[in-house]
Amino acid sequence: MEVTHVTEILLRSDPLLLLSSESANKRCPLPSMAGKGKTVTVVMLLTLADLAANTVFYMNGVDIYKFMYGVNFFNIFTSMFDTWVLGVLRVCVMFGAVLSVPCNARDAVPRIKLTQSWVSIYPAAVFAYTSTVTKLLLYSEKEDNILHKQWFWAQFGGSLVGCVMFYLNWSLLTKIKTQAHLSVNKEEGTEEEIKSLVGDEPKDKKTKRKKEKDEDGKSAVLKLMSYSKPDILYLLTATAFLFGAAVSDIFEPFYTGQVIDGIAIEKSQEKFTRAIVIMTLLSIASSVCAGLRGGLFSVCMSRLNIRLRNLLFKSVTQQEIGFFDSVKTGDITSRLTSDTSTMSDMLSLNLNVFLRSFVRGAGTLVFMFKLSWQLTIFTLVIVPVVAGVSKVYGKYFKKLSKAVQDSLAKANEVAEEVIASLRTVRSFAHESGECSRYRQMLKSTYKLYVKQAIAYGGYSMTTRTLELTMTVLTLYYGGHLVITDRLTGGNLVSFILYQAELGDAIEAMGTVYTGLMQAVGASEKVFEYIDRKPEIQNHGLLAPDKLEGHIEFKDVSFAYPARKDIPVLKDVSFKVSPGEVVALVGPSGSGKSTCVNLLEHFYETMSGQVLLDGNSIKAYDHKFLHRMIALVGQEPVLFARSIKDNISYALDNCSLEEVQHVARQANAHQFITELPEGYETEAGEKGMQLSGGQKQRVAIARALIRRPAVLLLDEATSALDSESEHLVQQAINNLHGHTVIVVAHRLSTVEKADRIIVIDKGRVVEQGRHKELMQRDGLYAKLVQRQLLGLDNKEDDSKAENDEIDKTANSQAYGSIKGSRARLKSSLSGSDSDSDSSGSDLEIKV
Repeated sequence: MEVTHVTEILLRSDPLLLLSSESANKRCPLPSMAGKGKTVTVVMLLTLADLAANTVFYMNGVDIYKFMYGVNFFNIFTSMFDTWVLGVLRVCVMFGAVLSVPCNARDAVPRIKLTQSWVSIYPAAVFAYTSTVTKLLLYSEKEDNILHKQWFWAQFGGSLVGCVMFYLNWSLLTKIKTQAHLSVNKEEGTEEEIKSLVGDEPKDKKTKRKKEKDEDGKSAVLKLMSYSKPDILYLLTATAFLFGAAVSDIFEPFYTGQVIDGIAIEKSQEKFTRAIVIMTLLSIASSVCAGLRGGLFSVCMSRLNIRLRNLLFKSVTQQEIGFFDSVKTGDITSRLTSDTSTMSDMLSLNLNVFLRSFVRGAGTLVFMFKLSWQLTIFTLVIVPVVAGVSKVYGKYFKKLSKAVQDSLAKANEVAEEVIASLRTVRSFAHESGECSRYRQMLKSTYKLYVKQAIAYGGYSMTTRTLELTMTVLTLYYGGHLVITDRLTGGNLVSFILYQAELGDAIEAMGTVYTGLMQAVGASEKVFEYIDRKPEIQNHGLLAPDKLEGHIEFKDVSFAYPARKDIPVLKDVSFKVSPGEVVALVGPSGSGKSTCVNLLEHFYETMSGQVLLDGNSIKAYDHKFLHRMIALVGQEPVLFARSIKDNISYALDNCSLEEVQHVARQANAHQFITELPEGYETEAGEKGMQLSGGQKQRVAIARALIRRPAVLLLDEATSALDSESEHLVQQAINNLHGHTVIVVAHRLSTVEKADRIIVIDKGRVVEQGRHKELMQRDGLYAKLVQRQLLGLDNKEDDSKAENDEIDKTANSQAYGSIKGSRARLKSSLSGSDSDSDSSGSDLEIKV
């Protein structure tokens, strides 16, 4: 201990001093044993007290003769020597754990924590099976009833207290806080170990995660129940009916025994009839209460399901756009549909089952003790075993349940992706491949289902075997009590029925635990999404009456949340005046669309500011900002609604005249009126019923109807044919009174802009009008030349193709003329010279 103390002083003054010492080349435990010493001392004293009390109670005081007599003449029916031996064994196990802590606390305490749940089985087994409970039943059979002697109850109580103390002492040892070991060898010392000495000690992450996971599982059940607070009136009413049904059920086995006693034992018509009438009334009351209870719990289950879906959907829709860059849609959909149903169903069902089983179990125990305390104690021996099996199974089932939910989510992702992209799948004739992929996903899920089935089958088989064994032993012991006139035949029948009721109640409560674990497994991701706070908060309040539309990017740097190590914008600065049309131009991936995303406040800058009329984008009210800034993307998404509803999306009380007005501005009115149902025509899912150009024009109309101060056009014509591009370009040219930012590659889209901003590799490299930038011969000029060169090459190829066609046509025409000439010569052969002359003239004409 002195060496350890010196180590502490040296390390706290200068940790490197000890590391540089060649003499300190072995591992020493870290200092601060004071807290551990107190705990170890307390546990040791309590353990010694347990040993002393157990010995004194066994010796009936301090009579050494009685101690030796019990050893030499041991009899399980009359001696408590085996109880004392098991107590000593209990003390030895505890001493082993206590002494391991000062020697190697770092390894000993985690092992003690790991074995806590298994070690707790030992005192339970000692008390319930091999010690005092067994003795209680054995001594009750003796003619000279030893149960009336004080020393027996002293030993009984001492053993009970000793078992409880053993568990508490073991729990105390698990609370000891340990620190990591330090390698004081100069070559083995690490920076992390030095930090641990000066107070910044590394934590056992695995243990911490396990502890947090267990706490989360418990809190998840409570949290899930807290979501049922609005249904408290329904739940209380359902619980009242539940108590009525359970109490009615409790009395039925008792009166069944009365019926048997009235018929077979006393042969009393009056007792028999009275018992039958009471049983009939109890059955009617139980049926009515059970029906009302089930209906009310079903209502609570439905209300909770709807509430969870609404909360999850609301939370998901409020998340920042970066959240959807990393979380797949199929995963969210699975949580919204499957997991919420699992949560609500499991909670309501298991709450119903638990309350019913608990009331019936408690009432059953009361009647069982009333009928025969010996048989009751004999029956309760099975309870710790069932509890242990349920605990082990529950943990395993929780893990399986979470794995099943994750596997189904992955399978749903595949299905959703394929269905959403079925045109592409069909175009490559890969339907069978996608089906095979989905089948493989479901195979993984099926394997997990098989594991669940095996685990549940093993659990059911084990509990069922224990119950049947107990029934057989109860019949044997109960028959013995009936023969010895300590129990009537009817009461034995009632007791067996109660035992079956108790078994059902315990089994149901074990199922409740596994069901709750299944709900917890499904709720983890749901609660994670519900409780998740968006990283981008839309809490701005600024909403001026008028917005000019002045935009400024001020030293903006940005990287996407999913790829934080890859900067997209680097110190970007530019201004856009109100009413100005500005084009953002540059190679793909240069950061043009990112500027649009930042203006929409989809993301927040890493540094710098995006200003609108001199105010930061985040200062504006969310609804006001997106009413004043309208976006038309490269692939605009329309909803499966009418064209009118798509144009007036998110606007209330929007008249048809307003819709038609903006449709004319967007060059969309003509094609809409030519549709069979006009503005009421369904656009289809994602606008699939419309062509690309039609969707773009509807999207422009949807943007214009908001009368925005700023209009963002992100590659609005890149995917269109020439005619559609011309119509959309006309719609863009008709825009007046808006600040317009156009992101485009095509020369026809940007050459008429008031100003062109060229972005390359996340930086602004050029600004100016089309002619100015062409004269500078910079990046913009090169981009235009490449585009024009591509067009020239296409024109040259077309010209060459046309020349070839002309040559072929001329050759065919010449051959036709030559053939006609030959036929004419043949027809005119043998004529006179005049005729020949005429023929020559005709030939020339031809």
